Amino acid sequence: MAIFMLFLFIMREISVRRSLNLSLQGVVQKVEYDENKGTPTVTVNNGTYFLSGPFNFNYSIGVGDTIFKKKGEQVFKIIKKGSGKTITFQD
Repeated sequence: MAIFMLFLFIMREISVRRSLNLSLQGVVQKVEYDENKGTPTVTVNNGTYFLSGPFNFNYSIGVGDTIFKKKGEQVFKIIKKGSGKTITFQD
């Protein structure tokens, strides 16, 4: 059990570091959600990004939304297409 908990801790740390290194800005061209966890994979500016980390995006990112994420920060901002509503996810 301890090895499993250590594994989960290490995987979470890897996920957080990947998220910190990510810089992202643009319109979401495509979005797919992981069937088990609901974690999104988005295509922005013809690049594909798996949005892992300590966030529950709750299926709130859609095609046409604008997404912002600065490198070194744990803040994602989503501006919804049509309504202009801003949703912020931060650790």
